[in-house]
Amino acid sequence: MSPTREFRRGENVVVIHESGRPDGPDYVLVHGLGMAHDYWSELAAVLEPTGTVHALDLPGFGDAPEPPAPLGMPAAGELLAELLVAERIDRAVLIGHSTGAQVVAETAARHPELVDRLVLIAPTVNPRERTLAKQTMRFVQDLALVHPKALGYGLALYAKAGPRWYAANLLPMLEHRIELVLPEITAPTLVIRGEHDRVVPRDWAEEVARLVPGGRYAEVPGRGHETMIRAGRRVGELIVRHAGGLPAGRPVSLLDPPPAAPTLGLPKALGTMARDYAYAGLRQLAWLGARHEPRAWRRGEPDKPQIVLLPGVYEHWSFMRPLGDALNAAGHRVVVVHGMRANRRPIAETAARVAKALARSAPPAAGRVIVAHSKGGLIGKHVLIDDEGELLGIRGVVAICTPFAGARRARLFGDPSIRALLPSDETIVMLEDAASVNARIVSVFGTFDPHVPDGSALEGAMNVQVPVAGHFRLLGAPETAAAVLAGIARLTPVR
Repeated sequence: MSPTREFRRGENVVVIHESGRPDGPDYVLVHGLGMAHDYWSELAAVLEPTGTVHALDLPGFGDAPEPPAPLGMPAAGELLAELLVAERIDRAVLIGHSTGAQVVAETAARHPELVDRLVLIAPTVNPRERTLAKQTMRFVQDLALVHPKALGYGLALYAKAGPRWYAANLLPMLEHRIELVLPEITAPTLVIRGEHDRVVPRDWAEEVARLVPGGRYAEVPGRGHETMIRAGRRVGELIVRHAGGLPAGRPVSLLDPPPAAPTLGLPKALGTMARDYAYAGLRQLAWLGARHEPRAWRRGEPDKPQIVLLPGVYEHWSFMRPLGDALNAAGHRVVVVHGMRANRRPIAETAARVAKALARSAPPAAGRVIVAHSKGGLIGKHVLIDDEGELLGIRGVVAICTPFAGARRARLFGDPSIRALLPSDETIVMLEDAASVNARIVSVFGTFDPHVPDGSALEGAMNVQVPVAGHFRLLGAPETAAAVLAGIARLTPVR
């Protein structure tokens, strides 16, 4: 193989710059937006003595000619997979920086057989700041910390790519939802972040590591978004350890105990509640034109479980549509149980109705997972208990903001359907005592829930806290969708 060569697929050309030695890991370096293979030089020098380095110029960047149109992240991930196959790069160590992390994540999720290890350096895009204005602001903030040499180098590469082509590639970057891809990754993954990275805040980088099964997290002191340019030796040493199967960084898992919820002052709590109820009010209007679930929900990948949505009290199935759309986009078929109306019937009676509805059709080969909100999680647990022979094919329940120990504030309401959620209620006590099914439950909750002040953590279950406050707003948050997908993956491991 020549040190520099081209890989072509249709109108897209990737230029491969190869160095190093043949008797070691194959390191594949994928640059970020506007960059090229050159900026890996310090890192490549650390990797070259241990294996073969393949530093890429993606279409339109560096030495690669510009195609007619930019690639979306899934298409770029497929292009990288085709390159690995064509170049006979077996079980690669994929390393992506910034936008490049989005590309390698797609490849690893779609083609696990091609990837041995994965490294995500400063992975974008933080879903809480997925707008051009926010990303531009963060980039400018990060520039203030960049070394003049690194800044000049970066500006030269941006100029080479050209502002028009750079701008054309911004939209695919912002549209991509890496948080929905991460739970699908099976390769051991190391996330690396610079301590002062303004583009990738620490909580988001740690969340990336948490969403990948078995993910690990490392932070490089004193560096920003360009960490591997000015700290190539430190980053390279981490990657070499990771590639060799040695521990690098610290383990981060969804099974870690969630951080304690912050104490909110009254003004902040009231503001959070106002936003939460505003979201709920808008979602309640969705039922006006929602007699039937979307046709797209009937289609999905056969090796993924069918999702059964169960809303909370006073909620129509359409209340959970944003989450249903996200799960369907990730390849799951999604079904709803009609006839629940406002979900005000007793928990046991509703659980029997759900079981009867599901029994009308044989469970799919990949099984079913109940994804529920609030009271729906209690109904889901009741179905798990009743389905002793697993005749319904239910692999588990992912419950969001569910009062497993009851909700003491239910005493403030006169409606019997809400007072039935009191901790002293007979059904609540029975469900709490039935701990044998807790291992088949994933409980997802936010940092502050005005309706479930005692929390939704369930002993023996997988408990996941997402960085979103409220009882209703979690249903529309991308962080929740990512946590739900990770929970589904845990409940339905590949057989």
